[in-house]
Amino acid sequence: MRLAALLAVLLALPVLAADKAPAAAAAGKKIEIKVTENGFEPKEIKVKKGEPVTLSFLRTTDRTCIKAIDIPAEKVKNFTLPLDKAVALTITPAKAGVEKFHCTAMAMGGGKIVVSD
Repeated sequence: MRLAALLAVLLALPVLAADKAPAAAAAGKKIEIKVTENGFEPKEIKVKKGEPVTLSFLRTTDRTCIKAIDIPAEKVKNFTLPLDKAVALTITPAKAGVEKFHCTAMAMGGGKIVVSD
């Protein structure tokens, strides 16, 4: 009888963990950034130091070098942006200031993450 009860509890654990996962994923701010023929839209975003933020990138054109991005201050290198498919990247800026992001190929695009205290 005890074995059956223990087995029931163990089988329920993955379900309990799955219930908690969406709440954790929903934490923090989400910002959508499009990659168009004009580059990043918006080019500048504002976030708070120490707070997680999810950047959702959607590349809508193939007529730009922005096919992958770098965010040096966040140690992000060659983050691929597939055409017409949103991809998310979660960062937590550690210090106030301006963090730049740009295309991996030519360091173009001139995006800025303005981090405030």
